Amino acid sequence: MVLLLAIGGFFAGKVFAAAPGDGASMGRSVSASEQTCRACHAIDTTRVGPPFRAISDRYRGDPDAVAKLERSMLQGSSGKWNTGAQMPPNDISAADAERFARWILGIK
Repeated sequence: MVLLLAIGGFFAGKVFAAAPGDGASMGRSVSASEQTCRACHAIDTTRVGPPFRAISDRYRGDPDAVAKLERSMLQGSSGKWNTGAQMPPNDISAADAERFARWILGIK
């Protein structure tokens, strides 16, 4: 029984970490805070918020991109994508926000 739960947890972690360039390729699983982000954002599909790839494209080349994305994650954001949606502040550490911002910007 314990083995089945461990195997199930392993595969569940891989499902959540299956996006290109994510933590699976870096030997880590996706954090709970990142799963919260993925409730409204996907790699290529517009959900409530813009796709991660569109965010990456918009901010690529901006020397302040990491700080801007981190600030949006920590403080919330609205009006940047003309969707009418407002992203609330997220309960995420500054270190996790910075790491996730860099992950988003690495999407090609």
